[in-house]
Amino acid sequence: MQSQDSAPVHFVGRKACPVCSDGDPARIYECSYSDDPVRSLITSHFAGQGEVDWTLLKSANFFVDHCRQCDLIYQTEVPGDDLLNTIYTRMIRPKNLEEYESGLLTLDNYQRISGEFASIFRKLGKPIGEIRVLDYGMGMGRWARVARGMGAKVYATEIGADKHRHGVSLGIQMLDDHKIDGMTFDLIHTEQVCEHLVHPGRDFARLTKTLAPGGLFKVAIPFRGRLENILRAGKLHNVSLFATEGARAIPGDAEACGAIQPLEHLNAFSSRTIDWLACENGLEVIAQTRRRSIAINTDSLRSFATAMGQLGVELAKAAMRLRVGYYLLRKPR
Repeated sequence: MQSQDSAPVHFVGRKACPVCSDGDPARIYECSYSDDPVRSLITSHFAGQGEVDWTLLKSANFFVDHCRQCDLIYQTEVPGDDLLNTIYTRMIRPKNLEEYESGLLTLDNYQRISGEFASIFRKLGKPIGEIRVLDYGMGMGRWARVARGMGAKVYATEIGADKHRHGVSLGIQMLDDHKIDGMTFDLIHTEQVCEHLVHPGRDFARLTKTLAPGGLFKVAIPFRGRLENILRAGKLHNVSLFATEGARAIPGDAEACGAIQPLEHLNAFSSRTIDWLACENGLEVIAQTRRRSIAINTDSLRSFATAMGQLGVELAKAAMRLRVGYYLLRKPR
């Protein structure tokens, strides 16, 4: 098996923790991309999304380390820029992603997203027309279009010309990544993004610098659960959580394995990792549970009962302080 000191073509080696730069991690898992369970895991993951070019993965290894200092679990051989572009434009075809996202453009989803934004925007204490939002890694714009529709000024970044054009078509102000430096935002919004970053510590610090005093930084990431124990025991699943029926086909710790999905989920954060990032960047963690306003539909008794049921769920989450990979951080005024 290849040494981690020399990453193969198309990959970049991360020899230290990409969050805290500690250089003494513990190796907790290793497997060649050519061998199972990793090969089967990748095959199942991309089967319905695009096509895997296995020549790009030649001689690559799925090495996973655990940082003793900040508690990050991370892949040490990660895709370089060219491979990242291939992953998000060919292995995940924009057309397939667009069809998937279109299926999520439902009234219920819009209400959930707008309800969450309503809760966040209230915490900012500004007229909504003055709130500047950066949707960092917007995907197909499901969150950005709702924030814009509510009246906020929305900017976004994304990989690939197709997604940029799509964002512009939605009225979103698309930014090349380097252009965010020197700008100021009231809300940095990252929904299932930070796990994909090659340099999460650097990018987190950079984004924090663009945050206005009193501004909020939302981080929503996969919940890693018992991931460390699973990897140390050599029990990585061979079917992707994101494959058709994948979550139902895998009993138990499917979500935990999804938190370190090869090629995509390069970093698996814990509460301790987020606490470290917050402390290093002068932020305060103010919430670890999603909060949202509930729309009460009075069209019928059934609709009203459904809304009250949703309200009950939100109240239960608040009481239980359910933590599932969601963090809201505030920058001091």
